[in-house]
Amino acid sequence: MGKNTSRNADVPANLLIQAAMAAPWGFAITDHQRQGNPVVFVNQAFELVSGHKADEALGMSWRCLLGRDPESHSLARLQEAVRQGSHCSVVLQSAGKDGSRLRSELAVAPVLNRSGDVTHLTWLCRDITSQIKREEHLAVTIADKEERFSSFVENATEAIWRLDFKPPIRLDIPLSQQVREIFDNGVFRECNDAGARIYGLNKGVDVSGQPLRAFMEPSNPGNVERVTEYVRNRFYMKNLISYEKDSDGTTRTVVNNIIPSIQDSQVRHIWGASLDVTDHFEALQALEQSQEELAEKTKALEAKNTALRELIAHIEHDKEDLKDRIVANVEQVLLPSLDKIRRENNRHAYIEQHRRTLEDLTSSFGRRVAENRLKLTPREIEVCNLVKSGLTSKEIAGLLNIAVHTVEKHRRTARNKLNLANKGINLRTYLNSL
Repeated sequence: MGKNTSRNADVPANLLIQAAMAAPWGFAITDHQRQGNPVVFVNQAFELVSGHKADEALGMSWRCLLGRDPESHSLARLQEAVRQGSHCSVVLQSAGKDGSRLRSELAVAPVLNRSGDVTHLTWLCRDITSQIKREEHLAVTIADKEERFSSFVENATEAIWRLDFKPPIRLDIPLSQQVREIFDNGVFRECNDAGARIYGLNKGVDVSGQPLRAFMEPSNPGNVERVTEYVRNRFYMKNLISYEKDSDGTTRTVVNNIIPSIQDSQVRHIWGASLDVTDHFEALQALEQSQEELAEKTKALEAKNTALRELIAHIEHDKEDLKDRIVANVEQVLLPSLDKIRRENNRHAYIEQHRRTLEDLTSSFGRRVAENRLKLTPREIEVCNLVKSGLTSKEIAGLLNIAVHTVEKHRRTARNKLNLANKGINLRTYLNSL
């Protein structure tokens, strides 16, 4: 510490201040030797994070650096760090001046004099609100995709599995070492029931957590040869043949199609789709007639791989369709109801209708009746929604504060636009069918 101090003594003080002011993180200094640990320095970045201008913060208690209404758990940790003059780092949630919830990463560290006494505390802070929101949104999106993907995997007739490598396999190490680490570090983390049956087991959970070498012996020269070929191909392989043991010790011949997950030049895991072709290989060796049959099985496996890729594409399409449906329902059904509630003095009846509207929020009703070809007005959509809920024209007129004959006019117009005129089809029945 003495060496660092002597080195820093050669740096002009104004340069240190300029560097602190220009830092992208919020930076502040509090006086630990004064009552309340007041702020004595705040840079521009900290002004943005804390919501306090420098001239506001100077002389205030260190608590002003935390924003408004900080979390009690984080506050208690910081209080203890300030009291002891020790290091502390927290993720803090607080309220901004506009009432919004802010998330920030806050760290405090002591400054010691030559005697080892704490004289000041330094504070570093950065706003991570947007980062956390992105992470939360991503987590929800991933969870939805994983649910759809898991359903596909579990119901697939071919084996689908994931093999993890911990630690990851580096691509810059010798080929022979990569092959060895595949056998040494490979552990099954995902496997469907079809995959379990290859190994003579009933359920995929019986395979999950098992090492690769439990099913694929590295002592088998054929396995080593094929894994070596796989590594040469940068962990991509189509129709890789492996020899794997089932629960009875019987060697099974398996065709694998494998795709890796590579990050930072490291293979973290591989996804595979496998087909047990033991019977076909035995027939080939005995009769030399199974080549055509094996080719047909391989085509079926490729078709499943194509279906897997199409499913992923459909997930993205379904996500957009869901978003469009929700937006349509909010705009065409929910928002008019909310506006009516805000205007009405007697709201009880309309609130009940609003409850029914909420039940329809995720249905396709709002989107269907608002399609361009129908050209229903917002008022006609509102009347249709109330008719759909079973209200009479008189009841609708009372809720909307319009005349009964006006409601009847809207109903006739809607019937015409919905192509129901002179067809003897009940309007409510039709709307409930949408």
